[in-house]
Amino acid sequence: MFGRRVTGGAKRESNVRRRNGVSDSTRSNSWSTGSDISNRNIYRRNRTLTGSSSSNIASSNELNAELKSPRAHVHHLTSLRRRLLSYFVGVALVSFGLYILVSQLVATTAVSVDAEPSLDSKTASQYGRSFESYYAARPAERFKFLLDEPALLSHVRSAHPEVKSIRLEPGSKLGEASVVLQSRQPLARWSLDSSNQYVDGEGVVFTVNYHDEPDLQIVDESGIGAVANGLVASDRFLGFIGIVVAKARVYGIDVEKVTIPSLTTRQVALSIKGQGTQYRMSVDRSPGEQVEDISKISRYLQANSLNPEYVDVRVAGKAYYR
Repeated sequence: MFGRRVTGGAKRESNVRRRNGVSDSTRSNSWSTGSDISNRNIYRRNRTLTGSSSSNIASSNELNAELKSPRAHVHHLTSLRRRLLSYFVGVALVSFGLYILVSQLVATTAVSVDAEPSLDSKTASQYGRSFESYYAARPAERFKFLLDEPALLSHVRSAHPEVKSIRLEPGSKLGEASVVLQSRQPLARWSLDSSNQYVDGEGVVFTVNYHDEPDLQIVDESGIGAVANGLVASDRFLGFIGIVVAKARVYGIDVEKVTIPSLTTRQVALSIKGQGTQYRMSVDRSPGEQVEDISKISRYLQANSLNPEYVDVRVAGKAYYR
């Protein structure tokens, strides 16, 4: 009996050891498995929770889920607002740049003259062709900020010397420029074969006058035939007279008459209002110097009550009178 008990106790003890070994291994395996699951299901701090009806969400930090938390929704709207604002600013800048370019573009011109409010269509068309020919040779200068105004003025003057200056103003239409021409003010007039030539204070000769006819007329007493008169009334000759008249006004001299003396084409006789003396000048000497000499001599003659027939100032530093 005692031996059986010992044998039975040994069996039970071995069974307990076997079950304990199985339980330990099973408990170890179940603990490791539960730890892995718990690690996967742990929600960490500073993570945004999102929800979705889709099973394709990669992680809990997914911001494109269908069901967003308030924080993710605000983040999404802020990003969208920034993108829309950047698009709007870009479109506004491009539109403004295009408007500036179009406003600076001279596609058409509307020409007017300051001294002639109602310019006829034929004359306006002639001026317009001069501008178009210039822009055709330099298309880039249709943009106002690239325009070379002195070159444009020189080009227009070559065909229309009566133009003194040009002023570009915005037109009534987009792409249109209003061109205002300032015309020259004539100081003297030369009549030849029913046509007139005019000269201004800068010595520029022109044939189109938009102002009143000047009182000062150049009288030809040279006696040279009408065919050769064209040579007498050259641009240099008339330009000399214009500069003389303008300089005389600076010195307070009122020129009453300009005469071309007989048998000469290089001299001019100047008559001053209120005096009976003629002042003979040469086109080969500076007009400013001769006018200065005339001013001095005129004061000398008036101070000494002298009234000679003529005074010759053609030679610098000397004056002859009779």
